[in-house]
Amino acid sequence: MKNTRDLVSSLFWMAFGVLFTIGGLRLGLVRMGIPGPGSMPFIVGLVLIGLSLIHLIQAVFPTSVLGEKIFAEWRTLKHFLLALVGLIAYGFFLKNLGFSLTTFLFLFFALRFIGREKWTTALIFSISTAVVSNTLFTALQVNLPKGILGF
Repeated sequence: MKNTRDLVSSLFWMAFGVLFTIGGLRLGLVRMGIPGPGSMPFIVGLVLIGLSLIHLIQAVFPTSVLGEKIFAEWRTLKHFLLALVGLIAYGFFLKNLGFSLTTFLFLFFALRFIGREKWTTALIFSISTAVVSNTLFTALQVNLPKGILGF
């Protein structure tokens, strides 16, 4: 019985994701080189389709075939919630702190406190990713939030 409910719910949410992606495509993904109004619904739809597909596979194949469940331990749920809080904070501070600083802080937080990387590894990767992505977006002439520090 549980398998049938999981199958139906995953198909429902997958169809909902398809509607989001179609709506995003109709609104337009890019306008004059910047993300258009349809880019966010399109991305949300793709994520919803992907998550529904994972759920569908888990509904079709028993856990003995795929292994353990996604949140088998409290630690994995805690890491998921920390990542979610980090993403929300990223969106909240992006305009005030700027793209480079916010990206650095988010990546450092994710690598050090969620991924349990060494301080030096998290620091080097976070700095290099923020610098490379800022350089890439600048080369593509994308206007990024500068923040209070001006970068």
